[in-house]
Amino acid sequence: MPMRRLWWSLALFGLCALACGAPAAPAPVAAPAAGSASPAAAPPAPVAMRFGVNTTLVQATPAWVAKDEGFFTKYGIDAELVVVPSAAQLAPALISGEIPIAIGAATGFVSSALAGSDLVLIGGYANQLQFWLTAQPENASVADLRGKKIAITRRGSATHMATRLALQHYGLDADRDATLIQVGTNTLESLLSGNVDAAMMGPPNTFVAEDQGMRTLVDVSEYHYPLIQQGIAASRAWVAKNEDLTRRTLQAFGEGIAFAQDQKARTLAIIRQHIQTNDEQLIERSYNVFVPRWDRTMYAPPEALRPDLEALADEVPAARDAQPEQFVDNRFVLELAQSGFFQQLQK
Repeated sequence: MPMRRLWWSLALFGLCALACGAPAAPAPVAAPAAGSASPAAAPPAPVAMRFGVNTTLVQATPAWVAKDEGFFTKYGIDAELVVVPSAAQLAPALISGEIPIAIGAATGFVSSALAGSDLVLIGGYANQLQFWLTAQPENASVADLRGKKIAITRRGSATHMATRLALQHYGLDADRDATLIQVGTNTLESLLSGNVDAAMMGPPNTFVAEDQGMRTLVDVSEYHYPLIQQGIAASRAWVAKNEDLTRRTLQAFGEGIAFAQDQKARTLAIIRQHIQTNDEQLIERSYNVFVPRWDRTMYAPPEALRPDLEALADEVPAARDAQPEQFVDNRFVLELAQSGFFQQLQK
């Protein structure tokens, strides 16, 4: 059974097409400027739109739910979910309008904006750092990692930030007291093969590693460190030309978050369908770690971008003088909040 879990976790990083028919849903509506959860009398013609998703893991659940439960359809959107796991690919697709709106880690969007693009965060729902430092079983504490190798995805990434934070919390300097190995998406594989002494990972990889006898030393989420791990982004130019569609997309996505948090059983079934595993325990453990912590108001806190700017400052000088507020446009989610939209989505 552990090897089956390992195979599934490693397989998740392969690209898969996410196209799933939605069940019968209320007629699509044209959302008023302030937003509303109630259908209008004259529905617009459905608008075809590609929606970018940066992962095939549980973090993509709001998009899956919005598609499968008909929330995109409800707001007049014929959404195609497109998996683009690399920020290097996702940013150009957003800039060109090939993919108008996408979810992903804020770091890639901020980096693109610093390089001169007009990408902006119009929302965020996973706004705290959530990673786990997991090590070979002979390491009983973080202190045991002094002088050893720790796997991260890449420098400047969220896993890099999490590793620096975890080691600092225990009096170690990530640059002086350990060797950070950039392994891309192969953190779990690197740990289980013995190529590294520890790895900074998130579920389900953390759970798979534990089932293989690895020892989790730190849960970074306990630090409540602000960082937008899953934001919602678009180009300013596209938003300016499509404000109503932007608003309706956020409404559909917001309903996806609320449904995922309130309807656990159905949401677990949707997750199971998209990640293609029957490991019920692994699915539920991942759900319990991520979904209850999402911010259903989708407000992207500017202060949560400071770690990104600090991490980018060495390679991108413009980051040193940049202000977090210049990368965020929360006006749509604030309008929805003021209209009572999110309150209507409460249980």
